[in-house]
Amino acid sequence: AVDYLNAVTPVLEDALMDRDLVHRQTSCTTVKHLALGVAGLNCEPALVHLLNFVWPNIFEKSPHVIRAVFEAVEAFRVSLGVPYLFLYTLQGLFHPARRVREVYWKIYNNMYIYAAD
Repeated sequence: AVDYLNAVTPVLEDALMDRDLVHRQTSCTTVKHLALGVAGLNCEPALVHLLNFVWPNIFEKSPHVIRAVFEAVEAFRVSLGVPYLFLYTLQGLFHPARRVREVYWKIYNNMYIYAAD
């Protein structure tokens, strides 16, 4: 996966910004597999770049897309580590809007439970 990570990143960027839900769902699933495939292989800059495109999709309404997005976020937790994701999560934990807080607390609780070491 390391060999073609930089080659497929522009295609995944475009798909993650697409208006069609299926494109975003498929690209999040692809990003999940890429992130798990390069875990521990020193590909953090490319993964952080992809995380910047995955992260805005955490507020999606479609159950299939939100499942793919949360799976991609969990894959980033494995490949990048909890500190990277915590910096993204911290910004929304005390947001004034309840709907925003709920999503961020869900991500935080998953990090707390699944990376409790």
